[in-house]
Amino acid sequence: MTEEYEVVGTRPATPQEEALADWFTQQHFKSPDTLDAAARQIVTLVTALLGLLFTILSVAADPLPTFMQWPLVLGLGALTVILLLLALLLALCVLRPSRVQVSSHKLEEQRQAFTHLVERKAGRLTAAYVFFFSGLLALGAILVIAILNPG
Repeated sequence: MTEEYEVVGTRPATPQEEALADWFTQQHFKSPDTLDAAARQIVTLVTALLGLLFTILSVAADPLPTFMQWPLVLGLGALTVILLLLALLLALCVLRPSRVQVSSHKLEEQRQAFTHLVERKAGRLTAAYVFFFSGLLALGAILVIAILNPG
């Protein structure tokens, strides 16, 4: 029984193909920095929104407008704070440095450690984004209620 092999021709990569491969390689190694930058942006936005929320609450009229005492608005307010704090916590977890121990001469071990690092950061950033977006929706609902009930 003889085995037959198919001969496959090859050609050198074109400059465009090499440039594309280089670009993807650069993006692959830039992804932890990109994830960290996105996490920092969420931290900035959440702290600004929480500051705004607490400023509004501290300068609110005494007594509060009637709509601010509605259970729906109070619940949305509490939900907003919780969601934004969860987003902040997860974004800070993305930024938290973690020790990675790999052998300096085992490429596969390094590749697995890098992949694990990126997946961990991406997962936490995705969760932070979901909580941040949900918090924005809850805050938006409060603002709509405030606009529709000015007094």
